[in-house]
Amino acid sequence: MRHGIANLDRPGNQTRPVVLALGFGAFLLGTLALVQGNLLRELASTADASAANLAFFDVQTDQASALDTMVRSRDFPVLARVPIVPMRIAAIAEPRRSKKTTERPSWAIRREYRSSYRDSIAASEKLVAGHWWTSPGPDRDGIYEISLEQSLAEELRVALGDTITWDVQGVRIRTRVTSLREVQWTRFEPNFFVVFQPGALRAAPQSFVLLTRVQDDAARAQLQRAAVERFPNISTIDLSFIENAVGRILDRVSLAVRFMALFSVVTGVLVLVSAIAASRRQRVRESVLLKTLGATRAQIVRMLFTEYALLGAIGSAAGILLAVGGGWAAMRFIFEVPFTVAPLALAVVAAVTMLLTIVTGLAAARDVFAETPMSALREV
Repeated sequence: MRHGIANLDRPGNQTRPVVLALGFGAFLLGTLALVQGNLLRELASTADASAANLAFFDVQTDQASALDTMVRSRDFPVLARVPIVPMRIAAIAEPRRSKKTTERPSWAIRREYRSSYRDSIAASEKLVAGHWWTSPGPDRDGIYEISLEQSLAEELRVALGDTITWDVQGVRIRTRVTSLREVQWTRFEPNFFVVFQPGALRAAPQSFVLLTRVQDDAARAQLQRAAVERFPNISTIDLSFIENAVGRILDRVSLAVRFMALFSVVTGVLVLVSAIAASRRQRVRESVLLKTLGATRAQIVRMLFTEYALLGAIGSAAGILLAVGGGWAAMRFIFEVPFTVAPLALAVVAAVTMLLTIVTGLAAARDVFAETPMSALREV
């Protein structure tokens, strides 16, 4: 083992380029495994047996009950019937305006919002500031409570306690921001920037989104056709198509990254083979000298095994550490979803890298420990 460790720093060693190439390959493979695993886990959280895979949009008020009955009559569940009310911002009042506040972005002020109302927080949301309302009606000043998505609150530069007046199809509604939410936009379900107290919008002109889940593809298509024939204005979206499309995109991206990673690993193997070939004569002489001093063939094999195992371990460890950092950064700043480490996938990447290094090294150096002292002396 001492000889194997010392060989990493021998004259003319190729430890640095070998570790760099192997580590880069392990980094790509590990990052791919972590990102792909986290994305698939996030998608799987919305594709379980209770998640919706069929959505009906633009359902009018006088159509909602009839469509609900149609879906239930076919023994399919109605998972949600979500009201949607279009509106615009009429005015914003900030009692604690900062002197450093700059002009608000025009898109956040001028855009049309499609908001909803309910009495509880949804499963795809998390309350990050403030409190949720406990009653459906306004306060004694006639002001209703609303909950804003936290990034929208930052764009509008409003805080808890600020009041916003909304133009709901010509009717002004005064509201106060009482909570901020973190929304998982990746889930296949209706999410909203603004959620109102139920009493604020219950009487407003509105449409509905109805969600259901139909496991059988043929039954799902028949339900869509029946709904459109009876209600031509209703639009339907088969969310299973979106899930399948995202899965295919992930597979193609994974294939490209996997090819780059394998190319890097093969490069590391070639560097290792070239390093062994370049130092062959020196290694043969050392092997012959060790055998002359009493070393057995098994001891020389163990010496080389230690060297190549250390090369593989250092390269894979560096790659795995970088992969964890790269995977976390990708999920945190690009996909904006929670990140979890997959120890099993990283262990497989490290084991494959080490095994490939050991097998390649011993195969390329087989004539080093097979050389006899007499044959080596004849070549002198």
